[in-house]
Amino acid sequence: MLLRDRLYIGYLEAADVLEIISYNEAAGRFEFQVVTDYREGATPRVRYARRLVCTACHQNAAPLFARPLWDETNSNTGISGRLRKVHDSYQGILPQAGVDIAYAIDNATDRANEFGLTQKLWQQGCGAGEAGARCRATLLNRTLQYLLSGRRGFDTHSTDYRLRLRDAMHAVRRDLWPQGLLIPNPDIPNRRPLPATVAPLHQDADIPAATWTRRADVNALFDPLAARPPLQHWNPDPDEWVTRAVQGLSQFLANADVQRVDDHLADSAVTESTYRARCTTGRDPDGSTARRIKIDCRGKSLAFRGILYQNSSDDSLRGQLRGVRLAGEDLGTIQSDGRRASESVWQLELRRAGSRYRLRRANADQLDQLVLQWHGDGHASATAELTIRHEGRLLAEAVDALARDDPGWLSAGPFQRAGVLPALFGSLGLEPLRWCCVLPPDLPAPESEPAAAPLASGRLAGFLKVCGGCHRSEDPFPPNFLAGSQQQVLATIAHCGERIQYRLAMWEKAPEERSKTPMPPTQSLSLHEDEGRNWMSGLLPELRKALHEIAALSRPLPPKQVTVARPYYELRPCLPAS
Repeated sequence: MLLRDRLYIGYLEAADVLEIISYNEAAGRFEFQVVTDYREGATPRVRYARRLVCTACHQNAAPLFARPLWDETNSNTGISGRLRKVHDSYQGILPQAGVDIAYAIDNATDRANEFGLTQKLWQQGCGAGEAGARCRATLLNRTLQYLLSGRRGFDTHSTDYRLRLRDAMHAVRRDLWPQGLLIPNPDIPNRRPLPATVAPLHQDADIPAATWTRRADVNALFDPLAARPPLQHWNPDPDEWVTRAVQGLSQFLANADVQRVDDHLADSAVTESTYRARCTTGRDPDGSTARRIKIDCRGKSLAFRGILYQNSSDDSLRGQLRGVRLAGEDLGTIQSDGRRASESVWQLELRRAGSRYRLRRANADQLDQLVLQWHGDGHASATAELTIRHEGRLLAEAVDALARDDPGWLSAGPFQRAGVLPALFGSLGLEPLRWCCVLPPDLPAPESEPAAAPLASGRLAGFLKVCGGCHRSEDPFPPNFLAGSQQQVLATIAHCGERIQYRLAMWEKAPEERSKTPMPPTQSLSLHEDEGRNWMSGLLPELRKALHEIAALSRPLPPKQVTVARPYYELRPCLPAS
């Protein structure tokens, strides 16, 4: 199971509720779920949350988080101080924390929001049919190369990259997205719920409830419901387009997957090549436990320089090679550990610092072993001989075989790790593993909220059309003023009249002048094209007229200007206190 950046749980302890965002690999999207009765002695129930409600704020249908400095979290000392007055810890987490946890969550949600783009590039970016499967196979191969190389790069010089991947994706892009793509914004504004001049902690009990109500009110500027502009208009060159697809797909593979491929390639019989270079060396005088050796090697296809330390106590040779270049490819800095094979010959194993995988070129070929042979009495020169195992060819052949023999997982559907990798491992000749989670047989299906009974139209027709998706529900939040029988709905709308009137009035103000986001939110206003075009002169006036008529049955509404002139938090709450 791969859970990194894919599972987010909010625990509402007072309500015994979990709010969950989890990635559905088979659907290629995040799901929104609610677990109720989550307490000791109860039977929790899992059900789908109403997606329309969730995506009003989660506008990329993915997790979101605030921008720094995350003042609504306990990294804010004002909040952590007040939390400490209530509990020493929350589920084992101390109330006071630095910004590290909030920063990690922010990074995780940013990465999670890239999943949608990755799936779009995988599903649509390669096209359909046999050519699309070949393109996705090449994309998968380059992703494995990228991961095996320690995310340093992948092969962009071979013919299959140009014809089957870069040019293929560029052709699809010209047809589908000639102007590029808009990248959604996963960040909401940072809101500081406690003002800088907030009273000291010991005075909290003296603060009137009305003051806390005012402070809890969220201005439109900080409201997650406000429509957020795209993060960027992305229209790069063809190579960068492919690089984004490779880097994105790399987030869909686990370290254990790559390790298994790495181990299998290293254990396979493959052809080898040798590269040589002549070296000059300089040594510290004899007598020290660890003699320092400077080395500078230059050959037609191999070059590097570095410092090695020869330890006389265990006869080892360790150090760092810098500026390593092999056949025109820059491999950067490499660590080396070696042993003496004879009086003048040393065998060095090469590795990348911090990498769990073997040292590889961009095409997945392994740098197997470096042999240094000293020359002359003073060892003032040497010959370097590097052996390369051509394991990348084996990987490419396995992926090509997958595209040829089992192309179903490379079709234009969501990328599913639990389907693609077992097929790939089979193509490599590896033993099958038990995979989670393709079709777990013992997992009960989440419940869905039952459909509400139909209501007569008339005055309610407009409300049901534009508000019913969020507000005709069993849930009290968002305010379910359309729940219940016809009589109940009319009474609740009348009770909510001032707040509904206020929210509808926000449509007439410019975005920067709004004290509250308009309702329905602009991004969730799902109307037919003609209705959307005539919203300001059509359905919106109809809603206002119906609202006044319904309110007049019990408590007539004041003029719109009077309602909007009052602070929103002073208006009558939308639902009765009972």
